[in-house]
Amino acid sequence: MNTPYNDPNARLQVALREMAVIDAQRRTRGAGVQVAVIDTGVDFEHPDLRGQVVVRRNFVDGDFGRFAHDTHGTEVSGVIAALADNGIGIVGIAPQARIIALKACWQTSAGAAAACNSFTLAQALEAAIVARAAIVNMSLAGPPDPLLSRLIEQGAAQGTIFVGAAAHTPAGSFPADLPQVLAVDAAEETSGKPHHLQAPGHDVLTLVSGGHYDFASGSSLAAAEVSGIVALLLTQDPHLGAPQIRSLLLHSARRVASPGGEISVVDACSALAEVVHGPGCARR
Repeated sequence: MNTPYNDPNARLQVALREMAVIDAQRRTRGAGVQVAVIDTGVDFEHPDLRGQVVVRRNFVDGDFGRFAHDTHGTEVSGVIAALADNGIGIVGIAPQARIIALKACWQTSAGAAAACNSFTLAQALEAAIVARAAIVNMSLAGPPDPLLSRLIEQGAAQGTIFVGAAAHTPAGSFPADLPQVLAVDAAEETSGKPHHLQAPGHDVLTLVSGGHYDFASGSSLAAAEVSGIVALLLTQDPHLGAPQIRSLLLHSARRVASPGGEISVVDACSALAEVVHGPGCARR
């Protein structure tokens, strides 16, 4: 895949083409939009995130050494805001956005698996709301929780956009099942729910701690992709609300060929064109 970037691994980021992100970035790269990532810690010293993480809060413990070595939050932050045209690595969906890294979860093994609890999540949500983050990415899933739901209602009322990873559970899932949240499925294993957005979720190239790169899969990555696209849209109209964004991304979605077959995904270019009421980006 040919790309306009000097980042050597951008050609491996198939999702950039599938979601028309390359075309959308010719108009905007998310400058100035702050995205709160409620997750594990983030490798804020990763060469492809240098200067991108503007706030770091740890609601789990006082170990900021461990914070910088966490995997899942680093993967998610890389998808959203990895630096573009710095001659290394990959390109984030919104490479001029900034990350507010809020650690509310902790890794349960040497891999990317992580756990959270209501107390740490509540503290992180409160911090995101107080910071007035434009977007809150929650690439996590758990049981319904009244306190956490109320905090999201409060944040949504002040205009914050919440993006959550969908989980296929019959009992319901927080945060994706809340009406204020943009729920995102991995397109390759969609739930079929008509109000869920879909983005590529298999073999997404992103960052891992220690300055490295790897492929990761799941609705966590798909949610991060949508958070990046929302950042692009907000640079053109910062007053967009979650219902408008959901509608834009649902009806501008398109079917594309992927390595695993045809999938339906959000289309950053088409959604951007609708926000600016004209040719928001030109397909090349």
